[in-house]
Amino acid sequence: MKYLTLPNSLRAATLIVATIVTTAALAESAAQSVTLPQRITATELKLMMIDLPGTFEIVDVRPRASYADLSLPGSVNATIKDVIANPVYRNGVVPLIIVDRDGSLAMAVGGILSQKTRRSIRVLYGGMEAYWNDSAALLPAVAPASVNSIKPAVPVTSMASPAAPAAPAPAARGTSTKKSAGC
Repeated sequence: MKYLTLPNSLRAATLIVATIVTTAALAESAAQSVTLPQRITATELKLMMIDLPGTFEIVDVRPRASYADLSLPGSVNATIKDVIANPVYRNGVVPLIIVDRDGSLAMAVGGILSQKTRRSIRVLYGGMEAYWNDSAALLPAVAPASVNSIKPAVPVTSMASPAAPAAPAPAARGTSTKKSAGC
């Protein structure tokens, strides 16, 4: 058994105090809430653009050349520094949607901006790549042609499962023949 000495008891006391201080610091940081931006999918953004135009703002943080090549209707191009520093982006009333190439930088900018404002910040999940690759999701339905005007080249029988191979037809029964019992 060890004897309690002054250096050992000082180490034990230091360890206890350090544990208490660390626990208090963790509890305090856990009590603070961290606001993160909401992710929005390409399909959701397209529906918002169709159904609710003018009820949100879109800011594109891609380089100017990429923005000039392809951009969303109604979006504005801004640098990351400008979005974070300019109070115009923090003080708006309508939701702010941030887009970039693949969604990674937009999520970082949205996270920083979310800590500075109560404005609803949203980020395009997957970025412009997801938006342009998801183009088939909202294509208008093609109206079917008139049924009478379409004549199939091959007669259509049934939409059920494919027919089994045809079995040979049984021979006509004219006269009955006796069969042996196989003995």
